[in-house]
Amino acid sequence: MKIRHWITLWISGAGLLAGLIFSLVIFYELVEQPYDILDEELDSQVYTLLAALHPVKNDHVSLQTRAVLDALGRLYWLKIYSEQGHLLHASSMTRLVDLSLREKSTRYNIDATVPVDIANFDQGDTGKVSFRVHVVSVVFGGTQYFVQIARPMEKLQDEISELIISIIIGLLLFMLVLVSFGYFVAGKILEPIRTINGLAREINERTLEKRIPQGKNRDELHELAMTLNQMFDRLHFSFRQQKEFIANASHELKTPLAIQRLFFDEAAKREDLPEDLQRQILSQARVTRRMDQLVKNLLHLSALELRKTFDPKLVHVSKLVASVLEDFEYIIEYSDIQLIRDIQEGVRSLGDEDMIRRVLINLIDNAIKYNSGDAREIRVRLEKTADTVKLQVYNTGNGIPLEERENVFHQFYRLEKSRSATYGGSGLGLTIVKRIIDLHGGDIQVESEVGSWVLFTILLPLDENSPCFVGGNAVASFGTSKRSETERC
Repeated sequence: MKIRHWITLWISGAGLLAGLIFSLVIFYELVEQPYDILDEELDSQVYTLLAALHPVKNDHVSLQTRAVLDALGRLYWLKIYSEQGHLLHASSMTRLVDLSLREKSTRYNIDATVPVDIANFDQGDTGKVSFRVHVVSVVFGGTQYFVQIARPMEKLQDEISELIISIIIGLLLFMLVLVSFGYFVAGKILEPIRTINGLAREINERTLEKRIPQGKNRDELHELAMTLNQMFDRLHFSFRQQKEFIANASHELKTPLAIQRLFFDEAAKREDLPEDLQRQILSQARVTRRMDQLVKNLLHLSALELRKTFDPKLVHVSKLVASVLEDFEYIIEYSDIQLIRDIQEGVRSLGDEDMIRRVLINLIDNAIKYNSGDAREIRVRLEKTADTVKLQVYNTGNGIPLEERENVFHQFYRLEKSRSATYGGSGLGLTIVKRIIDLHGGDIQVESEVGSWVLFTILLPLDENSPCFVGGNAVASFGTSKRSETERC
């Protein structure tokens, strides 16, 4: 579960718990209040009834008393007992319904059935009526009385049920609003973390100079950004040291290897050496040439790795492709490979001509080395699309499996470990190609059918109208492939 969902859950749970407790308190108060009012009313009526029943000698008053008792009897269920337990008075409502006496309770509710045709208490179709009963022992006028008095509550139970439903609906709506609010608040809380995460994701071995903005508030997020930036500083320093070491080591190896090559070349020309020694010298000469080529590639790659920008110039790509193919024409014919050209004239691009030439040389050299099949073929296609220069190099061959296609741009990566000895390569050619394309703000993709063919597609900016060209300077970009023009620049 995501942190945002956890925060939303905690906010919603805490809010719902608080709302539930508050609702229970309100519900208790709203329910108890009517019962308290009824109990006070029943208590006051007890004394009124006892005053009316107190013995008097005036007959006129007795008539008034009887009228009062009859009136109260239509409103209240009433039974009054003497101290000895004799029934002194029962209201007219006692003839309609009998309410049982609970010995251990002085205030309680009881349901009784009263048909509608006998009395109408708004009891509905079921005929059930709820009574609030009050049982009290009271001394009045020096005499002990035991009183059981009750009053029908009419629609009070229905109103309580409606109150419960209203509270439940209110809690559900409150929960919905609370979840929405919690999700929104969690998003706001985590927004800086998402920003930091997005920026950290953009930083890779190519873009270690980028840093995460620390913001003005010196909170935990500020400390997190500062810690990440310090880590990137250390990584940047380590990566740069590693690249400089490779560049320096390659440079130092260049001169001894050149001396060795010269020695073996001179030794190979001698005719007075034994035949087995001659073969060993030729073998060592081939090894030295491969080492020399590896060192040159390492130097070239190190220079590209340490390079951030370059001064772009307008490159006539059509002429450049034709020139490179002309240089390889003899080798292609000698290798019995058919070359198919589809080069659009007048295609130009912003970039470094030497770098783009190196890309073409590496791709065509690979197309020749790894070409196979009965009908061997190389196709080179160049065209101008709406906003890019599209260059494609196709060759027949064993192909590249889908899971290996991204790996071919990694340093020293080979599909088959034996290819190094067979073809004499260094495993850095496509790494150099990828780095040059990245520096130009372009993109390179590879497609293949295993056992049949391989196709490399390169997309480069067109000319000075390209978004990668601002005020006569190229904007170097680093990152993964399949990016939009704006992202690349």
